[in-house]
Amino acid sequence: MPVGVVSAITGLGRSSLTFTGVAGHAGTVPMDLRHDALCAAAEFVLAAEQYARGVPGLVATVGQLALAPGASNVIPGAATLSLDLRHQESPARLEGLSALRRRAEEIAAARGLGMAWDDGHGQPAVPMTPALRERLAAAIAAAGHPPTELPSGAGHDAAVMAGVTDAAMLFVRCKGGVSHNPAESVTVEDVAVAIDVVGRFLDGMA
Repeated sequence: MPVGVVSAITGLGRSSLTFTGVAGHAGTVPMDLRHDALCAAAEFVLAAEQYARGVPGLVATVGQLALAPGASNVIPGAATLSLDLRHQESPARLEGLSALRRRAEEIAAARGLGMAWDDGHGQPAVPMTPALRERLAAAIAAAGHPPTELPSGAGHDAAVMAGVTDAAMLFVRCKGGVSHNPAESVTVEDVAVAIDVVGRFLDGMA
């Protein structure tokens, strides 16, 4: 579909966690005596992926990983990684955050490691104004297209504006679903549909 109504600006939270083990020589420490921080981090990354796959609308991303001491022949003694967790409903995101923190603690305990968790930047989900969403959907239908709603997975100025006034937002289809990327691409025809829909929307507000 060429256009869609934004239901909400997804809430997000960014956390940082560090697994602390024991660095050691790659050749002299037997496997059963290791406290490898990177193995714990790898286990957590897969746990976050598995958890998010099981909760509709939830996305979890580990985009940063730093190791110490960071030598090819040394067992990592510390691994610090990021976690970006998003959902259009804040309770689901916060529940996921608690569940993944508990999982990190379990992983650390099972491997005999320390674990430190720090919650950094976060913002709640912001629903778009229902009445304006309905008007946008009606404008899409009047333009001859099936109206549909979906959340904005990325942050947006609309979330800030919603704090002071009613807010609504219209999506335009991107090639391959790629957005926030230099490869993002829209067609002239889809832009024309969006302009038509916004014109109808504004006429309905007059």
